[in-house]
Amino acid sequence: MKKIIIESLVSSQKTAILEDDKLMELLIEDNIESKVVSNIYRGIVKNVKPGIEACFVDVGFEKLAYLPLYKNKEIKSGQEVLVQIAKEGIGTKGAKLNLEISLAGRYLVYIPSNDRCTMSNKITNEKERFRLKKIVNSINKENLGLIIRTEAQGCDREELLEDIESLKQKYEKICKEYKLGIGPKLLYKELDLATKYIKDNMNESVDKIVVNTIQKYEEIKTILKSINNEYVKKVTLEENKDIFDLYRVQGQIKKCLNKKVWLKSGGYLIIDKTEALTVIDVNTGKFTGSAKLDETVYKTNIEAAIEIARQLRIRDIGGIIIIDFIDMHKKEYKDNLIETLNSELQKDKRKSEVLGMTRLGLVEVARKREKNSVNDYYLTKCLSCEGDAVIKSIKYILDDIEKEIMRISEHTSYKNITIELNINNYILIKDKFMDIIQKISKKYGIIVLLQSDDEMHHEKINIIYNS
Repeated sequence: MKKIIIESLVSSQKTAILEDDKLMELLIEDNIESKVVSNIYRGIVKNVKPGIEACFVDVGFEKLAYLPLYKNKEIKSGQEVLVQIAKEGIGTKGAKLNLEISLAGRYLVYIPSNDRCTMSNKITNEKERFRLKKIVNSINKENLGLIIRTEAQGCDREELLEDIESLKQKYEKICKEYKLGIGPKLLYKELDLATKYIKDNMNESVDKIVVNTIQKYEEIKTILKSINNEYVKKVTLEENKDIFDLYRVQGQIKKCLNKKVWLKSGGYLIIDKTEALTVIDVNTGKFTGSAKLDETVYKTNIEAAIEIARQLRIRDIGGIIIIDFIDMHKKEYKDNLIETLNSELQKDKRKSEVLGMTRLGLVEVARKREKNSVNDYYLTKCLSCEGDAVIKSIKYILDDIEKEIMRISEHTSYKNITIELNINNYILIKDKFMDIIQKISKKYGIIVLLQSDDEMHHEKINIIYNS
């Protein structure tokens, strides 16, 4: 059965999806750098670049956002445009925009600039496809642009009609906001990742939802009531508790931040992420097996394929992925391996494609990149040492600080503490993140002071209890 664990902290909100207590997906909402994908803005065109069929638009961000023009070459500098964020800004690149607005309901996606009704390819039952298309055509009197989502399977006429009406009202409100005032403006903010995941995926397979703040508890209950009132009893509040530790999520995350991932058989993966692509190497390791060598290699590769699909989801790795499986000679084994990898990647909501096996036995996978990977949240390059070593990011350390204070609040009566930090982290927090420390202090009713220690390891924090 599936569990959804939502950890709400001052600097972040993380949603872990567990299947039989095994981490399958991790969604991170960075409260310091908020998620903007699917948000809708009124933007002002700043630069039009005909040579690259693109323009740069001010939507109120630090960096100008990028809008491909293609057929929309009539756009001019200074013009107001209604745009939606298609992709987060990554590294030095600004966010990517889209002129074709889409609004997702629970069962349908509404595309106002379109008049076609299409359906998710993941609905494979022809009888169900015909039934859904017939219902939607009967209620879509205005020929609205719609996509019937996978979640619509089994829905009746009333549920689909209600979804259409809700989406139309949402778009009308956005259009009204667009006409008010001047300059860049946020018109519509997408639901946070936790709430959106529950809205889109809640069904009988979800056994339990756990949250650790009263605000999120009430918000999730409201969403669940709108889906099925019976689901409300599945949500549990563990207020101000380290639920990622309680449900053994944190240990699984730490393992997923390692380059080396052990397989149950004794084989292992090496996952090496570069700016251009991700390389995954499969090794037999300690696994010798009891059968012939080619069967041992085949079993290791199959286990690796299943684990690689899981790792891509958890780490949210996008772009080009090159997998170096252990060499096999039998065509049957190679075909089965590609089929297994394809099958496992189908469980991933993010679009991905297996591009086949090269003559050298390398498998190329393309997975849609929408935002930074999980590693980008938890890890950063070490500035003190040469090479590509990575260490805990300042965001990871801020989360650690809050969890320590959370435990002090729950298990002791101390109301005044000092946190010792590595000198570099101390300077960085004092300079940029004291507002986060103050919010943590207020949340748990504990006075938090900071001091530096030149000898302390970068990733360590030390608590001093003040009388």
